[in-house]
Amino acid sequence: MLPSSVTSFHRQLHSDRRFGMSSPSSCGTSAVPVAAVAGVRASPPPSTPAATAGHSTGVSFSPDAQVQKSVLEHLFDRQLEEGDFWYVIVAEWLEQLKKYVGINSSRKYYGQRASSPPGPIVTRRDYAHTVDVVHEDAWRMLVQWYGIADGHKAMKLVVYRYARGPEIEHNINSFKVMLSTSPPEDFHIVRFSKMEKVGHVEYRARQLYSIPASQESRMWAKPEADAEWRLVLCREKAIGVVLDMDSDFTRPVIALEMTDADGKWAGAPEQIEAPEDERARGHLLEHSMFDDATTPWELDIHEQIDHIGKTFLEKLHGNFNVFVQRAKDYIEDRECQLRERERQVCARESVTERLSTRLELKEFRLSEEMATCEKKIKEYESRRIELDREFTEKQEEAAKVIHEKEEELRVHREELQTEKERFQMELKRMSELSKIQESRIKLDIGGNLFTTSLLTLTKDPNSMLAAMFSGRHELKTEADGSYFIDRDGTHFRYVLNYLRDGCVKEGTLPMSETMWRELQTEAEFYQLEEFACFLRELLSKRDAEG
Repeated sequence: MLPSSVTSFHRQLHSDRRFGMSSPSSCGTSAVPVAAVAGVRASPPPSTPAATAGHSTGVSFSPDAQVQKSVLEHLFDRQLEEGDFWYVIVAEWLEQLKKYVGINSSRKYYGQRASSPPGPIVTRRDYAHTVDVVHEDAWRMLVQWYGIADGHKAMKLVVYRYARGPEIEHNINSFKVMLSTSPPEDFHIVRFSKMEKVGHVEYRARQLYSIPASQESRMWAKPEADAEWRLVLCREKAIGVVLDMDSDFTRPVIALEMTDADGKWAGAPEQIEAPEDERARGHLLEHSMFDDATTPWELDIHEQIDHIGKTFLEKLHGNFNVFVQRAKDYIEDRECQLRERERQVCARESVTERLSTRLELKEFRLSEEMATCEKKIKEYESRRIELDREFTEKQEEAAKVIHEKEEELRVHREELQTEKERFQMELKRMSELSKIQESRIKLDIGGNLFTTSLLTLTKDPNSMLAAMFSGRHELKTEADGSYFIDRDGTHFRYVLNYLRDGCVKEGTLPMSETMWRELQTEAEFYQLEEFACFLRELLSKRDAEG
């Protein structure tokens, strides 16, 4: 059998490896957990449902540092929002946690990253100079992973929106609570948070003056003693928001107005006029926003546990005498056996001492082997990191080369597309030229010979020329093969240029109004409507300018 010291050593080593912690031989340069410095330990796991609401002191299995970092990193960056809860944590504990999981921090508690977790959460300031606060969501995760140290408790703070912006409320205000009809010296001083609901403030005031549930009430309030009274009817709003409070040190005044036996209001404070039909809206709130309300099934469970405990104690007391007698008889028998056993143990002590020496030697050798293995593990880890970095660099380089090749292919594709479009345009023009060459037509216009193509003459399907040469009519040719049209041949070249280009290009017509009118006559004869409209617009502009 192994000695207890060796057994505990191996059990601790196995536990450390299992939970991702460093072994004892590698912790010489690591940060000591804050909880260990404070001499505290984690509280036992909770037995009530309230633990799951962010107030647990139990410790469950915590994930490794990378998982904790991914969960906590964005939670630590949460901004202050009105109504959110934040929890106090000793700054040194929080900084060791950040160092352990690898989250950047502005504080400089440690020169290097901690290799061990910080231990149970420490919230008290008895040995720390400063404290920090974390959001409620981050607090729940930390409590689930690390638990709360013995002697420490959760300290919950709430965010309130002051005029300068949202801030954590570090000091709750003292309220002067009284009845609307009570004398000035009859009042109570009660402390409330500025984010406390009006319904809970009214409930506490009713408790102070023992007002029965059947009697209706409404609340008057003013932010300071010299301010004006306000009728507060909405019980769901925060008291600080209703009173426009902007300081932690003002002392608001609360006056509770009750109804009499006839259901009429008893009277507002300081005899101010008040509407009779105005009544409070919403429900009275029994629990404060800082309380964790115990559910009925919890109470039932605790009652059953108490009943079982009482029954057990009664049965235990009834059988105690029998148990004592049997125990005495058993002890006497065991004494005889132990004396015999003692003689056997003395005989084996020498053998045990020799085995213990051998085990200590093996333990020393095992420690050296463990140190060697850990050194190799660190070397392998550094090599793995180096290989990952080389792989990342090569991957980025390959991605860059691929991007450059893709860019070259894109430019080449665009050039090919441009060349293709240019070739298609050229092919189209050559096709039109071929058609023109195959369909040449000679025209005799008033004695002037013109050579053109069938494609040009039929470009405007609504013109007279397109109708003449559409093939629907039989045309006679002259001896030289031309077609005679009895019109002025001086202007016909402008008609042909219009049909060839499809428009009138700037500067191709003479700047003569007489010529424009003659051309208009020719365009109307050949039924070129667009050409004729263009000439009419030119003449209209000239007339307007003249």
